[in-house]
Amino acid sequence: MTIEADIRTPLQTALSTIAANVYNGIPEAMTSPSICLIPDAPYLECVLINGATTKVKVNLTVTGVVAYMSNAAALDNLEQLMIDIISTMPDGYEVGNVNQPQPLEVGAGKYLTADLQVSTYYTN
Repeated sequence: MTIEADIRTPLQTALSTIAANVYNGIPEAMTSPSICLIPDAPYLECVLINGATTKVKVNLTVTGVVAYMSNAAALDNLEQLMIDIISTMPDGYEVGNVNQPQPLEVGAGKYLTADLQVSTYYTN
């Protein structure tokens, strides 16, 4: 049992039902639309139960990425992607708010991104 196997991979699998590339981390090369799962700050919040069982709250940022060619179209595409992400979140996740959209340039690519904070619990 690991955070990778119990939290990040199942979340990636659930989000794979959306018509977007889903990355369990930050990819070296990006295509759009994409969803990236990134550790948030704080990443792991410790909760000790009777000193014997370790339980941590795992905080992640789910970043939506769309092509940025026309501001109005990109914003609409990003809004739809973020709504799809929120609608697809598996049970057991606390879903926060979506941040203000931000432009991002990676190589020759121009993208519009937004972050959604989510968290869940892992017990070891």
